[in-house]
Amino acid sequence: MYRYPSTKVARVNLRPLIPPGTLEKVNPQRVLKSIQRQVAKKIEAKILQSSSLSHRAKLALSKGFEVRRGTHSITIVAKHPAFRPLLEGRKYRQMRWLVKATRPIPIITKEGKLIFRNATPRSMENGSWYHPPREPTTIIEKAREEARAVIKARLAKEFRKEIRNSIARAGR
Repeated sequence: MYRYPSTKVARVNLRPLIPPGTLEKVNPQRVLKSIQRQVAKKIEAKILQSSSLSHRAKLALSKGFEVRRGTHSITIVAKHPAFRPLLEGRKYRQMRWLVKATRPIPIITKEGKLIFRNATPRSMENGSWYHPPREPTTIIEKAREEARAVIKARLAKEFRKEIRNSIARAGR
């Protein structure tokens, strides 16, 4: 099975968000694990709310990313191959793969009428069958900003909870 290359989408460093002296009192990995789950849920929800994607695309993309924990950071990695054209956009290009189609290709005209055409090498030479360009989407940037907001909101709560737990363990 072919594995698609993953794309690093975002990295949120937690060092600037943490007050000095806090890391010595708690286990940061436990805090990061909790925040990792929250960020993954938030990004998945943001992808599923997108109006510019089909339902199948939303489901595939919502399962096609991963939130990894570092020592003091959280990194969002896109594993699905459709993330790259979404993030970078697409240029105006000829669809050469349509020559391999064994059946006529359905096309909806500007008037809304359905027609069928065949892609041939001759029609490719004539300059037909171009895919329109696509602008890069901001779905990941929006999800990244929401993830940062979740991290900022949850970080203080998770650290307080972890400090209370470590004090309770020390008192036993």
